[in-house]
Amino acid sequence: MSGIVGSTQESTASAVKKVLGKDDFLKLMITQLRYQDPLEPTDNKDFIAQMAQFSSLEQMANMSKGFETMAQFQESILRESAVGQAINLIGKTVSAILPVESVTGKINTEQTKLYLEADKNSMTLQTLAKDTPVTVLALEGGMYEVLLQNGTRGYVAEDALTIDDNPRITGVATGMKLIDGSPHVTINGKDVPLTQVEEVKLAAEEGV
Repeated sequence: MSGIVGSTQESTASAVKKVLGKDDFLKLMITQLRYQDPLEPTDNKDFIAQMAQFSSLEQMANMSKGFETMAQFQESILRESAVGQAINLIGKTVSAILPVESVTGKINTEQTKLYLEADKNSMTLQTLAKDTPVTVLALEGGMYEVLLQNGTRGYVAEDALTIDDNPRITGVATGMKLIDGSPHVTINGKDVPLTQVEEVKLAAEEGV
């Protein structure tokens, strides 16, 4: 009996791999009639209804693949558009915000407090010595969110930190690079994501 059931399942799986036609229905029906249990024969209406469900599932799978292909196509168009925008910036004066990992600084005051929140009344995580290097994550109110080299995050007063590089950079865009599939504009030797660009000027407007 197990061999009979296995044979029936293989025939069914083979037919469902493609859109079912009348020949497939006839083959499946003949196979089921040949191997059905004589004591409990299969109702042909139920069998056809099952095949119709299989066909519907196949069509839904094809639609899903179509939507996936469309999404990939749209993503490709958006990426190409972004690359075109980045290329068009070459030769123009561009102002942008440096990526977070590019903005660094040093504590300029002894015994500077590192706060848990951007509030001097919040809990103090630790006290930082002068010249402690940090990476600047954000400016919130009058406090910088910083990342220490040991992985600790916290906030310091704005006037307690000296920024090594101005978070905002301005210069003539000299090139374009794709980094991890995302277009970056080269400004003053730094690769800045296109999404970080804030202002664009023509060379003629530079002195305006």
